[in-house]
Amino acid sequence: MDISFFIKKKKQRLFEGFIDIHNHILPGIDDGSKSMSQSLDMLNIYSDLGVQKLITTPHIYKDLYPNTKQSIETAYTLLHEASKNQSVDIISYAAEYMVDEFFINEINSETPLLTCFNEHVLIEIPFFGNLKRLNEALFKLLNMGYLPILAHPERYTALQTTKEVKELKQKGAIMQLNALSLLGFYGREVQKKASLWLQKGLYDVIGTDAHNPYQLSKLKEIHLSKKELTAWNQICEKQVTLTNS
Repeated sequence: MDISFFIKKKKQRLFEGFIDIHNHILPGIDDGSKSMSQSLDMLNIYSDLGVQKLITTPHIYKDLYPNTKQSIETAYTLLHEASKNQSVDIISYAAEYMVDEFFINEINSETPLLTCFNEHVLIEIPFFGNLKRLNEALFKLLNMGYLPILAHPERYTALQTTKEVKELKQKGAIMQLNALSLLGFYGREVQKKASLWLQKGLYDVIGTDAHNPYQLSKLKEIHLSKKELTAWNQICEKQVTLTNS
C-alpha cells in the first residue's frame, strides 16, 4: 500500500510577500468583485495568503466592460480609501485590455494606455481566438515603447506548444501565469501546459486573476513540485524587484 497517500502535504506559503499584478478586485466595474463588501472580503483572504501588494487590473473590453481611465480610477479611489486599515497595500491601477479591433484602434490613435511598472501593458485575447491580431498588437505596442504582458497564455487554445510560446516571447511578449491554472481550476489540459511551461522557465510574471473570494480561497490548495516551486520562487523574486523599480 502507498502510504504517501495518507501523508498530509506540508503547506507551502507560496504567496508570502507576493505582489499580485493581475486581479479583478475593484468593485462593480467588470466580472470581478460585485460590491465593496466583496472587495474587502477579498483583501482579507489576500492577507491570509501573505500577499503584500496589489496592482488592480479590471477589464477594458468594448463589447462587455467598456471601462475608461475615469471609471477605473473612481473605483480604485473608493477601494483604496475603504481599505486603509487593511494590511494589503493597493499600490496602483492598470487594466487588462482585450486585444480586439477597438484596442487596435486605440493604439493607432496613440491613446495613452493604463500601465503597471510604468510601461507594461496587460493584454489578453479571446480564449478560442487566433494569434494574428495578437501579433499585430505586439508589434505596435513595442514600437510605441510599451512592454506587453500576455495574461494566462496557458488558457488559449491557439497556444499549445512550448515552441509557440517561445516564438511570442521572441516577438516581445512577457508571459503571465495564472496561479489557479496550476490547480486545474480551468481544466486538466490548462494545468498540464501551465506546469510544463513553468518548469521550462517560460513564464516571466505571476498573477492570481482573482475575480471573487472563492477563487482566492482556492489558491490555498496549490501544492507545487520541487521543480515547479524553484521556478515559482525565482519569478516571484524578480516580480518584487520589478514592482519596486
